[in-house]
Amino acid sequence: MPNSKTSYVTRRAVMGGGLAASAALAAPGFFVGKAHAATETLRVGIIPAYSFGLYWLIQDQGFAPGVEMEFSVFPSGPPAIEAMVGGSVDTITVGSVPPLAAMFRKVADFREISICGDASGLFQIVGQPGMSSLADLEGKKIAVTSGSNFDFFLGVALENEGLGDMPLTRVNMEPIDGQSAFIAGAVDATVPLATSRKLIYDALPEASLLVEGAQMPIEKRPSIMDVFMTTQQSLDEKEAAYVEVVRAFHDQAVKMLREDNAGTVERMIAWQTGMGRAGVTAADVEPLLNGYFYFDTAEIKDVYAQGLLTNALRVQSEFLVANERIGGMPDLDALVSDQIVKQL
Repeated sequence: MPNSKTSYVTRRAVMGGGLAASAALAAPGFFVGKAHAATETLRVGIIPAYSFGLYWLIQDQGFAPGVEMEFSVFPSGPPAIEAMVGGSVDTITVGSVPPLAAMFRKVADFREISICGDASGLFQIVGQPGMSSLADLEGKKIAVTSGSNFDFFLGVALENEGLGDMPLTRVNMEPIDGQSAFIAGAVDATVPLATSRKLIYDALPEASLLVEGAQMPIEKRPSIMDVFMTTQQSLDEKEAAYVEVVRAFHDQAVKMLREDNAGTVERMIAWQTGMGRAGVTAADVEPLLNGYFYFDTAEIKDVYAQGLLTNALRVQSEFLVANERIGGMPDLDALVSDQIVKQL
């Protein structure tokens, strides 16, 4: 049922506009990749989550010698989608919820051509010191990116506890802004980005972990797939490049992750450091990197053959519609495309 007791306020209303996020956090080219002769360039919008970092690993290790990837970094899915619609990037790594709203609005002919990983175990809801459960959020303010995977996770967590109709205020913020607002005491809770939430616990050691996806019963855990997404126009124009990059992800990048995990962790440290996250260590990176489930080539082909991604998106879409996050069901059969996976 729609939650009529939940209200949204803007980031500006809470922080006076002082924590506005920029659309892009870093410029392309912050990595040093292995030199190779590229036959095609892909402009990739990337969010700094570790499942997405495996695409940077492909460039870093020279796993797709026919393709040069140029990276722009975005704080979350909505601005990355806007950049792709605007033509500044060809493709993006993104959580599965933002494309559903965009597909419903028919902003463009979006296609989810592969899965980066299942991220459901990595989400957390963090409350101010002294809180002990989600029930403590009644009447409180929680920072969460509206219409995102973070929003979906929050909704499922509340429903699991029978609190779906509990009055609270969702403050629409990018994860980094929400984290800053939480530390400053402007909001009572937040759903943080996994790669940077350590800063919360560093600043507020007594902050309360209210919910963690990894601790949810498997039957209640939401399936939250991080995806590799583009438009049909770009897919048709650069199909060979997409095949090469997606093949490299599920074959060589996943293989390196499984067979040389320590080496992969080291490269993720280099990636995060290149984006200005000084002080990231193996102890920080390893549990987050390995908290995803990644699909090798046989597994991703099976996921598409069985319609598992489509089914997961249907569950999310139905939840978002019922809770009035989007106005109706998107065309999932069009959104999920096996144009690339079937060629692996």
